[in-house]
Amino acid sequence: MIFDFLTIFLLGGLLVLAFYTVLRFLGKFPGRTIDDVTPYLRPTDMATFEAILGPAEEVNFKLRLSPEEFRQMQRKRVHLLRECLLRMSHNAMVLIEWGNMEWTGTHTEQKRILGHELVQAAVELRLYSLLALAKLKIWIILQPFFSVSSLRGMRTVAGIDPVRAYNRVKLAAESLGLIYGLQFQQELVNRL
Repeated sequence: MIFDFLTIFLLGGLLVLAFYTVLRFLGKFPGRTIDDVTPYLRPTDMATFEAILGPAEEVNFKLRLSPEEFRQMQRKRVHLLRECLLRMSHNAMVLIEWGNMEWTGTHTEQKRILGHELVQAAVELRLYSLLALAKLKIWIILQPFFSVSSLRGMRTVAGIDPVRAYNRVKLAAESLGLIYGLQFQQELVNRL
């Protein structure tokens, strides 16, 4: 009886996973080209991101606010950090798709090399953002039971420094964007 229940549960889980995978594959952007990069990037405010993760702002809030006010402020900061991470994750995915097209779909060696560098950098940033989002989601779910005392622990996740990873992505995107002209490169940099 229990074995049958476990088997049905496992098969049901596999079916849901397969269905989810098919939906994700069907919803994938069809071949991201140069024209499909800047319109889809979401502006990311790295100064805000760094301030949230930096110790100065947090210590300032701890000293100025009552424990209850600090708890509320941390809750808002967690949600703002989540928004920054969602944007970073989305942008990394857009750049991975573009980098893959340049890496595999061109015959120019320079585009291939720069596309490969962009993919590597964007995958690292995407990995950080997805892991950090998972950690934040757990914090948000468990918030009624405990409060987040410090966000500095998000400064590195799985050994990845997000500011360094973001700068690496930005530099790789700038280098690849320059091939398409200064105007495109500036547009790209302004969106990142």
